[in-house]
This record gives sequence, C-alpha cells and structure tokens, in this order.
Amino acid sequence: MPANADPARLNGRSKAKAARTRGAGLAALEAASQEKRLDSAVAAIVEEWGAVVPSLDRDVRAIAARIARIDHRLRTSTAAVLKRAGLSDNEFRLLAGLLRMGAPHRAAPTDLAGRYVPVTSGGLTGLANRLEQRGLIRRISHPHDQRSNLIELTDAGKRLTLSTMAEFAQVEQSLMAGLSQADRAKGNALLSKLLHSIEAALQ
Repeated sequence: MPANADPARLNGRSKAKAARTRGAGLAALEAASQEKRLDSAVAAIVEEWGAVVPSLDRDVRAIAARIARIDHRLRTSTAAVLKRAGLSDNEFRLLAGLLRMGAPHRAAPTDLAGRYVPVTSGGLTGLANRLEQRGLIRRISHPHDQRSNLIELTDAGKRLTLSTMAEFAQVEQSLMAGLSQADRAKGNALLSKLLHSIEAALQ
C-alpha cells in the first residue's frame, strides 16, 4: 500500500468494485435464467404438439413458435409508441407513406391505399379525415383533375412522423441490443431465406 494511501477510501473502493461485480454476475444469471425459461417454454410447446402429431417437424414448429413470440413482443412495444403519439397503426402508415415518397410529400388516395396503407380508397377517407382534423395532413386540389384532391403532409405531420419513427428505431435497437453486428447480419440473411421460402410456398 502506498505510504499516503487512505485505508478507508481504498476499502470503500474495494467494496464498490465488489458490489459492481456481484451486480453484473446477478444480471448475467438473470439473463441466462430468462433465456432458459424461454427455451423451455418453446420446447414444452413442441413436445406437447409432437405427442399429438407424431409426424410433426419439431424444428419447424419451434421456429414458428419463436417467430410468433418475437412478433408479439415487437407489436406490443411499437403499439406503445403509437399510443404515445396518439396514432393508430394505419394512421401512422398513411403519414409514413407520404413522408417516404419524398418532397412535396403529397399523393392521391388511390396511390396510398393498398401500397402504403392496407385499406381501400374508401377506407382511407376516414383516416384522412381524422388526420386532417389534427392538422397533420391537408387536402389540396389535383393539378390535372379538378374532380379529385391530393393528400399532403403538413409540417406538423412531418415532425410527428419523424419523431415517432425515431422512437420506433430506438425501441427496436433496445430489443435487439443483445445481438452483435455479426449476429444481426446472420439473422437478416436467415430471415431473408425464410421469407423467400414462405412467399414461394404461398404463390
């Protein structure tokens, strides 16, 4: 020990370091325990179905169960973001569609329905009415067809859409923080193959 060292201060630092180490150890144990519980839950589902359907491909059932869990968690987390923004899922889709189109952020309802918002042109009218009342979009005359209008994103709508998307990204980042960059690349590649397989099977 250095001659000018304060034994009490050194002892305090040692205790703080030990506490941090214990805390990290407990966090690691809790994370491992949670992973074990999740894996056990999936394994239990697969075993139960396997007993009922002997020909069941257990790997496929396990993949489907995990995807369902991931989808539920993502939807729950993003729904909370939309609730804070005061938007429904389709209202956000409409605003986001206009934003993603680029300046001047306007389009005909027929260009938005189906492609950006999973509703018909008629269903889009109700969404547009609510967003217009909040000052998030405006209707303007179509330059080439006076019988129809275009929907345009307002500055307030642009700000809300950007802030909501930023919060979405933050939530997704936090949910996937346990994956390394290499894990994310591998996961994307595997999910791409899975999506192609599903789409091909549905054609």
